[in-house]
Amino acid sequence: MTDTTEKRKISASGQAWRLSGRLLSETGPLIILILMAVGLLLASPPFRNPTSLMLLGLEAAAIGIVAAGQTYVILTGGIDLSVEAMVSFSGVVAAILIAGTNVAGGQIANGIPAIFAVLIALSLGLLIGIIQGVIIVALNINPFIVTLGFRSILLGVSLVATRGAGINIQKDEFMTFMTSFIDTGFIRIPVPLLIALIIYAVSWVVLRHTRFGRYVYAMGGNEVAARLSGVNVNWNKIMIYGISGLLAAISGILVMGRLQSGAYQNGTNMTLMSVAAVVIGGTALVGGTGGIWGTLVGVFIIRLVEQGLVYLSVPSNAKEIVIGAIIVLAVAIDVIRRGEVKWLRLGKSRST
Repeated sequence: MTDTTEKRKISASGQAWRLSGRLLSETGPLIILILMAVGLLLASPPFRNPTSLMLLGLEAAAIGIVAAGQTYVILTGGIDLSVEAMVSFSGVVAAILIAGTNVAGGQIANGIPAIFAVLIALSLGLLIGIIQGVIIVALNINPFIVTLGFRSILLGVSLVATRGAGINIQKDEFMTFMTSFIDTGFIRIPVPLLIALIIYAVSWVVLRHTRFGRYVYAMGGNEVAARLSGVNVNWNKIMIYGISGLLAAISGILVMGRLQSGAYQNGTNMTLMSVAAVVIGGTALVGGTGGIWGTLVGVFIIRLVEQGLVYLSVPSNAKEIVIGAIIVLAVAIDVIRRGEVKWLRLGKSRST
């Protein structure tokens, strides 16, 4: 009777630890974000201005949309290194079509309406993402290699098309709306942030409440088992890279519209920051676990750190150091979360 009682206590204790660990994993990033925000509010009075919150949301929108697409990919155990190049490429394509400027710097009629230019750029983003997916599954090449190659191709095309200089545009009604603000009386909410939140809401529904979403998690958990259970892994993987390309293109349009210029530098660092945001938000690099809202929290953590450096008068050159540290920390957290710390295992084996 005593042994049975002890076993029940141990089992209950183990369940409690697992539950608390899972709760901490899911809410930990949000707690960190809240603590960081409170700390910055106390340390920097200018941050308390509603305009600062508006700028934070505006800056988070573009990288947030890229990170949403990256979440789909990482949930399957892959990675998309081409997203920052897609941001630049889509912005350059749309700017060329809107401005009517060709590669040689000449004029092509008077350009086309922004809405049609945007649709063309988004279609190219979706198509290129699908092409990457086809190459990955058809030739069984590591996504790292394929997306790295397309990153170079897209950046090269953007550089050639712009000759290293931005292609400036004049906003029409459509582009003005896409980059405008909605005044609530207390704070002006950027339209790009609303677009990002809509994308996250749709992605949450897709990943949590559709068959496709269940397939994404199944492929990340065990691709072989998913294939044996009847999941069309190849088709779904192609669609996932298509989604990533499309969302990166949407981000590129928003960045181009805000800057009123399409340039090959528009997507700088977005690949690293999107991966960091996904991992900080609780999605494992090996796939199978995580969620879309955690990614959004990760995005705000990164942007809050960057904005905090400005408000605390830290030299701008330190930004790269901080971003690099965040990425290393994010990967370390992911490894610790999965219990794969080798020196801990070695320590146990020595003691036994």
